[in-house]
Amino acid sequence: MQNAIIEKIITHWRHNYFTEPILISVFIFCFIIAMVFRYKETARGFFLLYFFFGILLFVVMNPVDFLRVITGKKLAVLSEISNTSFELIEFTAFYYFFRKSLQNKKHQKLSKIFLISLSTIVGLFFLALTLPGYTIDSIRRHSFFINVIELFFLAFLCLAYFYELFTDIPKINLIQRPSFFIISSTFFYSVLLIPFFLLAHDMLKMDRQFYDVLFACHYIVLTIVLLAISKALLCRKPITT
Repeated sequence: MQNAIIEKIITHWRHNYFTEPILISVFIFCFIIAMVFRYKETARGFFLLYFFFGILLFVVMNPVDFLRVITGKKLAVLSEISNTSFELIEFTAFYYFFRKSLQNKKHQKLSKIFLISLSTIVGLFFLALTLPGYTIDSIRRHSFFINVIELFFLAFLCLAYFYELFTDIPKINLIQRPSFFIISSTFFYSVLLIPFFLLAHDMLKMDRQFYDVLFACHYIVLTIVLLAISKALLCRKPITT
């Protein structure tokens, strides 16, 4: 039994070219960094929550999947609730980060509108999951679409940051700004993954191998974002600087 589970885990990791265990390790590393360098800053606290939920996502969902505790629609519902909750927590963490990083009042207000909009969409999605006629196919398609919305909001806020950065004279060297590395990596993360998640549902059906390759790329880009955040957390100055 134990050997069978280990074999399933290795097979699963092989499909994403062992990028998943690397990502899990980086989540754990970031969580430790956030715990050690826990200065009084709201954004740091929400990033700590983000790291914790990232670890929890893999720790809970992988055993459920491998052990076949639940199957069929119940598994799809639990999986997409977990994924969508992670996306909402991710955006919430970045919202508190952008709230301090952005100086323009309109941009700050827009970030709040994005958070409210995403929370509403996620809430409606969770309500729809209780409907008996909501098929597994529709659940996955809509989950991917929510991911696209979240990434679009993140990309837009990154552009707002760059607009402010290059229209005002910087008071601090870009290399010395913790926020610059976080937002630069987050921008590429968002822009690169929007096309993937737009096509992910159809791609999953037509070419699973190519889907696995792109999902591995998704893990790699997310790993880069996490490392950029961890680098910023090591600074004694506010990460929103």
